Amino acid sequence: MNLGRVEERLAPLDGIAAVVLWVAGVIVLQGPADQPDTDAAPAVALEFFKEHHDAILLGTFLYMLGTLFFLWFLGLVRAQLGPAEGGTRRLSSIAYGAGIVTAITQLLMPAVHATGAINRDHLSPDAAQVYLGLGATFFYTAELATAVFLLATGLVSLSTRAFPGWLAWASVVMAAWLLIPPIAWPALLFGFPLWLVVVSVVLWARPRSGSRPDPAHRTP
Repeated sequence: MNLGRVEERLAPLDGIAAVVLWVAGVIVLQGPADQPDTDAAPAVALEFFKEHHDAILLGTFLYMLGTLFFLWFLGLVRAQLGPAEGGTRRLSSIAYGAGIVTAITQLLMPAVHATGAINRDHLSPDAAQVYLGLGATFFYTAELATAVFLLATGLVSLSTRAFPGWLAWASVVMAAWLLIPPIAWPALLFGFPLWLVVVSVVLWARPRSGSRPDPAHRTP
């Protein structure tokens, strides 16, 4: 069995795997871990880390594992955008770089909660509240990085058809949505995972031989 060929064939499903693991992680954190709001009182934050540390570690591990699948999926997106754009590949490079930043923020967001759970025996109430609130900081950062990733992906696709036109426009619209702070959170929490699932399905449905458009055959 050629593992390289199997991995290449299954690569489009990495985006779906990322979403499934993200959802599983959130379910554990919101359910068994009973994660409080980021503005919870210091005593409540400390109780969260002390009483639910096992669930916190499980939920954050699942979420971070999902992010690793997203990071792996970025390689496929880059392979789709780069050859299609051709030339200096400026926009596809921006998309790939922004995708890496998105992955980093998606790793750090649950990591601070995991750190709080690991250090639970040495936390003061105020320190526990800081750990709880840091997750929101990385969430805001992820909104901005994801906006750049989607915008660059959408712009490349509009000019090259690396992804279908409707998906390119959806990417641009979602990027603009993510840049509006008061209402950006649903785009990252719900819209972006849906985008990943759709892109995974689109890439899975494409013939392997035609998965990377040839720049020499662009439509004027």
